[in-house]
Formats: sequence, structure tokens, C-alpha cells
Amino acid sequence: KSKMMLTSSFPTALMLLIIPAKLAAFSCSTNAVRLCTTNRHHGVRKHTIFTVQASRDQHEAVAVHEESKPGSYIIKVLMDRFEELRSDTSNLHEQHPQSTVAADNVMREISTEQMVKEALLSTRLPLPFLNRSKLGPSKIDGAGRGLFATEKILEGEVITCYPGDALLCEWPSSNNGNDEFDENEEDEYDEEDEYTDDIVLWGDHVSQENRWEDDVVFDGSESTPSLTAYAVSIDDTYSIMGHPALDDNPAYFGHFVNDGAGHLALEKPNSQRNIQAALELGLDIPDDEEIGVEENIAAYVLKSLEVSNAIHKALDEKELHMVTVATRDIEANEEIYVTYG
Repeated sequence: KSKMMLTSSFPTALMLLIIPAKLAAFSCSTNAVRLCTTNRHHGVRKHTIFTVQASRDQHEAVAVHEESKPGSYIIKVLMDRFEELRSDTSNLHEQHPQSTVAADNVMREISTEQMVKEALLSTRLPLPFLNRSKLGPSKIDGAGRGLFATEKILEGEVITCYPGDALLCEWPSSNNGNDEFDENEEDEYDEEDEYTDDIVLWGDHVSQENRWEDDVVFDGSESTPSLTAYAVSIDDTYSIMGHPALDDNPAYFGHFVNDGAGHLALEKPNSQRNIQAALELGLDIPDDEEIGVEENIAAYVLKSLEVSNAIHKALDEKELHMVTVATRDIEANEEIYVTYG
């Protein structure tokens, strides 16, 4: 089992196979991006890398307008529920998310505060006023459904929430790494490594028929992608996953937002579409040099940031709920895009 990061309904099987491998050397964290500047023999140019990081920093600088009606109302509902659960432990235990694996429900020792956080991350609050988006066929070829604004949404305003129908917890392993593993993988482990288990906890609102077994959550099935294809990371311990079958509540449509440039991430080195994107973005690519993997990724990230108009981020300082926020003004009927990069 492995924890996957943000993806959505864009060809998920391909995204999960290709993007993590290629983006491993091009993570959008500052440290990883700076590390790439040392790999000059791979063709990564300092100008390109820092252009990407500057674009990323500007994109993530958008703050949630808490004084706007959607933001302030959600925070009030969230904080009311927070106090309610913290003061009523019996209610907290009833609403705390549960695993389909019985042992996972009893093996962890967590504080009341952490139980409250897990309950709020994995719940859908009653937010009937948050009705600003709708599902429809995406304008991106092959992306399936996408999310569209039903009214004008201003920069910094909450569009919808990202649901935690299932909560993915990375928890210290109870067996301290004593599981058997392939001899070929032995070199990957060290005595000082921290062994973890990935535990899936289902929100109280999710019916039993919609709760997938762990194998399907991580690997998918013949008819469905893995649930980790709809995951957003909260912190080093938690990721939330939206269930694709739960699609009737516009207050929780965040998991249906596509990446407007996701198709570029699937391109091979020297792709004509990525060459065109790189030229449009003004990347430092000499005429006599091919576009390699790193430039492909840079073109994807920059193009994705350019066309995106929203971002998934925590609503509150305690990171108890995730929302999708406009990074610029969005017109009615405009498709909403985030960047997976």
C-alpha cells in the first residue's frame, strides 16, 4: 500500500502510473525544486526551475476570504461541530470514522483532540448555502466529468469543499517492520527506517455499500479507479479521499475538479504539444536541443498553473476541513481547474 497525492477524474490509471515516477524529481516542494537545479547534466535549467517555483508560490499565496459569506459560514459550522464533539465523547465515538478492517479500529491510541480532527476531516457538514458549482462534461478530452461555476466567484472565495468520505492515515506500524519483504527490496530498508501502515477510515455518512475494501481503495478494480486517485494530502499523517459515487451535493464537489493541463503530463520527451507549451510559456529551450523529461514536466507544471483558477487548501488553522478556493475571479459556467503538479 502506498499513499497517493492529489489526482482527480482525469485518466487516473495513467496519471497514477506515470506522474509519480516523473514528478519524483520534480516535486513542487521548494526543497525538491531546488535540488533539481543541481542536475544540470539532465538539461534542467536554473531559469526554468525558478520560474516554476515562482509561479507555484504566487499560486499558493491566495488566501481564503474568511469574511466572505461562504467562508465565514463554513468556519462557524465547523467550529460549532468541533466544540460539540470535544464536549460529548459519546457522540464523538459514534461519529468517529471506522475502518472495514476491525483490527485497525482498536490498534491505535489517540487523544480526544485527534479523534475530533479525524471526525471532522471525514464528515460532510450541512452546508445548503454552498451551492455555487455543478458537474458536467469536462472541456478536456477524455477527462470525463468536470466542475463548473454556476455564478460569478471572486478570487479568494470558497467554491466548494473537498470531501473526506474516506480518511487515509499513515500510522506507525505495530510490527516494527517485521513483515517479510522481497530480497530484491532489502537494500531499500534501513534499521532506522520508520515503518508505517496505511489505514483507511470511512466517514460516518458513507453507507456500508459504498465502503470499499482496502484492496480496492489502493488498487481499484476492473470497473473503478483506486480511491487514492481522489486523494488530497492534509499533512504527513492524513489524506482525505472523495468518493466518486457521492456526487449529489454541490457543497462537496472538490474531488471532481480536473487539471487543465493534465494531458501534458502524459506526453513523452520531445512531445510536440509540450514543445509548443514550452515555447508559449517562454521556457529557455534552444532551437537545436530536444525537450527532455524535465522540460516536459516543467512545461506541464507551468501550463497547469497558468490555466488553473482554483486551489485545494485547508479552511482553518487546525486543518479540520479542506476547501476549493478561487485563485482568480471565475465567471458563471466557466470550468474550474486546479493543478495536480
